[in-house]
Amino acid sequence: MRRAVGLVLLCSAALAPSTRVNAAEAPSFWDLKPAQLRLLVASSQVMVTRTTSGWDAYCRCPVVLKPHEIPEAMKKAIIAVEDRRYMDHGGVDLIALAAVFRGGLSRGGSTIPMQLLKNLVFHDLQGRDLLSKIERKGSEVWHAGTFDGAVGKQELLAAYLNQIEFGGREIVGLYRASRHYFRKEPKDLNLYEAALLAGMVQAPARFNPLKETTRERANERARIVLDLMVQQGCISKAERIRAEQIGIRPGLLPEFKIQAQPFTEWVVQTWAPRFVKEGETVRVFVTLEPRFQRLAEKHLTELLNEGAVPLAYEAGAVMMTGDGRVRAMIGGVDWSRRQFNAAVKTNVQPGSTAKLPLLVAACEAGRGPQSRVIDLPITASWPSNGHLGYKGETTLQEAFASSRNAAAVRLTQELGVKRVAEVSRRLGIEPGLDPDAGFVLGSFSTNVMSMTAAYASVANGGYRVAPTGVLAVVDGRGQVRASFLEPIKTRIIPQRCIEPTRQVLREVVRTGTGQHAALGRWASYGKTGTSTGYADAWFLGWSEGRVLGIWMGKRRDAEGGSLAGKGAPADYFRRVSISANAMMDYRAAQERNKGLSQPATAGVARSNRPKLGRGPERPSIHASLSRRTARRDVVHPDPHLPFLPMKGPGPWSSEEDGLYELW
Repeated sequence: MRRAVGLVLLCSAALAPSTRVNAAEAPSFWDLKPAQLRLLVASSQVMVTRTTSGWDAYCRCPVVLKPHEIPEAMKKAIIAVEDRRYMDHGGVDLIALAAVFRGGLSRGGSTIPMQLLKNLVFHDLQGRDLLSKIERKGSEVWHAGTFDGAVGKQELLAAYLNQIEFGGREIVGLYRASRHYFRKEPKDLNLYEAALLAGMVQAPARFNPLKETTRERANERARIVLDLMVQQGCISKAERIRAEQIGIRPGLLPEFKIQAQPFTEWVVQTWAPRFVKEGETVRVFVTLEPRFQRLAEKHLTELLNEGAVPLAYEAGAVMMTGDGRVRAMIGGVDWSRRQFNAAVKTNVQPGSTAKLPLLVAACEAGRGPQSRVIDLPITASWPSNGHLGYKGETTLQEAFASSRNAAAVRLTQELGVKRVAEVSRRLGIEPGLDPDAGFVLGSFSTNVMSMTAAYASVANGGYRVAPTGVLAVVDGRGQVRASFLEPIKTRIIPQRCIEPTRQVLREVVRTGTGQHAALGRWASYGKTGTSTGYADAWFLGWSEGRVLGIWMGKRRDAEGGSLAGKGAPADYFRRVSISANAMMDYRAAQERNKGLSQPATAGVARSNRPKLGRGPERPSIHASLSRRTARRDVVHPDPHLPFLPMKGPGPWSSEEDGLYELW
């Protein structure tokens, strides 16, 4: 009787969405546009729980792979064991669902879209009681078709493999699992290793191949997956035998790890109080890109080990795109020793990076890069140009490139302090209530996040930048508490001033104080800054759509060492940007090559496609799954591309090249 009642309730739930939350009160996850859904399923998340005493939060930070970056063997293995009719159903497998009606909820029946919904959206419906199971299953059935159609077969399969946990919070997604268990990248997985990982999904702890107590069980499970692949015509018997003979072949890459705590803390402290109630857990889809986070950490560690950053100095850095989405964050040189987020909490003098508003104000007043300016002191020795001395008359471009303080203060006086201060505030840099002309030398206090956003406004073509780490806040029943998926574009720099401003910032890197930030074949733009007594050293700039702000400052009362913006900060920008650009180019080239190598199957009718399990017609393990989805899928633009026009391909591409690891 209990089973019969449960199945009746399941039918009811499958025919109507959950009604515990009034849809009119908040938009649903399913109200989002298809492109927005594709973006969210390919994003990291911060899981936030609000308790009576505070917050508990952690980052689910998968290294997201695009469909063409996932081996065909892995795709076929996971389909064989988790959802054999995945390519043929529309989100709900009616045959498997019928088995639920015959055998009860314990029979499962969940398709890959339904499982992804369970793990990525419906975390409030994880109860083991009958009603919770029925409600969750009903919600999954109701929304699976929408999910499948909006995201697309290949993208959804990739999202499933990117978001599934292979053993706790730290091993989220195929990439991190491959690095953890086999010390190699997914592209280097062999068939047996793919089968072993696919078999783990059911119960990662029970089928862990690294633990002695579960190793044999894991291998037995892998053999079951291989048998299923043979039965379903995915591989031949010979391929199955060969796979078991080869077995596991570990690589030499280290485990992939990042320090996401500074970013997580920033997200929780900035957004969680507004959207998370006491006693609940909410999923915050975030902008963090683990690839770039790893790059930022790696190159800072290199500089520290080389002694390029004195021991007395702390550091903070932010990488964002032109729309203000933060992709990486460095909170300090050693977060394990000092949990203070220098990227957002440290307020220090910005040095000559504060001259950016003056450059924009000069353009608005009709001055160009070749306009003449006077580089002479106003009093006997102020403003000082240090070792540069005074040049007298020079061009505005040369004065900025060489960081001539006297010329900057004189120009501010000519234009009017209030006018320049107004531009500064427009860019998001607060110079104080009643600044004097010296504020363009960085006499006020600010932080890395604000300064990086100001330079991003020039990089993106002149639009206001409000830094964000959040894409959307979604509760455990699929209601969207907040969405930041469609930023508002507000122009704050005249279009005519964009290229002149960029020209000067380009010259800073080409011939001026920022030469250590030059990237060779990639254009870069930026400005150095150093405060009095070398207390603070800055570089702010961008290349290929990524804006990177770096601050390195001496700890209070610390002794020893001195650092200027043209030194380690500029070098850090160079290292991170070269690695990121190289990875971007490599990954884009791989995608182009994959596209060229795909068979021309568009428009092939389902009845004419090769069917599995029919001898010679059966595709081999190397055949692309794309031929099975040519009729149903369309090519979607990369949802990660910034909403503002940027030069070059998508700025979030990256790749590790086996033993020649760029990270």
